[in-house]
Amino acid sequence: MTTCRAVIQSAYRRSGIMATGVNMNAAQAEVGLELLVGLYQNLIVGGMFGRAIDEVYDSATAYEAKEGYRVYNKQGATITLPELVTDECNGGMRQPRDGAFITIVNPDAAVPTEQYIYDRSFGGWVGLHSLALATEAPLTGRFDDHIKNMLAVRLLGEAGQPVPLELTRAEGRARLALSTRRDGERRTGESVYQ
Repeated sequence: MTTCRAVIQSAYRRSGIMATGVNMNAAQAEVGLELLVGLYQNLIVGGMFGRAIDEVYDSATAYEAKEGYRVYNKQGATITLPELVTDECNGGMRQPRDGAFITIVNPDAAVPTEQYIYDRSFGGWVGLHSLALATEAPLTGRFDDHIKNMLAVRLLGEAGQPVPLELTRAEGRARLALSTRRDGERRTGESVYQ
């Protein structure tokens, strides 16, 4: 896997905003990290990793979230992330799918929305709210170039510069690779109330 700093630095170079051999300054790093987190959030919200199943959890008892769920935690219960999940097809236990996500909405918390992506190459859940320049960027073990190309397009948009055709095509290939990378079928959305 690659650190967020390395992903951002490479994306700046791919975009042409920064020349090879030049290091980004603190302001550029901050903008890049904000755009990287936003990229992952947009992939989740846009359904790239499957549709979210909405669940309203209205209890103070601790609860383990399920992959692909958006949990609305009404009473501020402790929500944990699963290490193993039940397979929908055979009923056996397995690791969460690579690229699985969980969103936890805590309206009264300091961080009201927490989003996590499961990264098998990292070996666990990565919280988008806790990404920093020195932390590993999710999904870069398998999709390093794709994440960098998608971020380069966002950096150009932020700078108000046109996106070269070659980079537009690379972003399209990245979206295709990410949308077909699942080790299982996407499910349709449903709501669950407890």
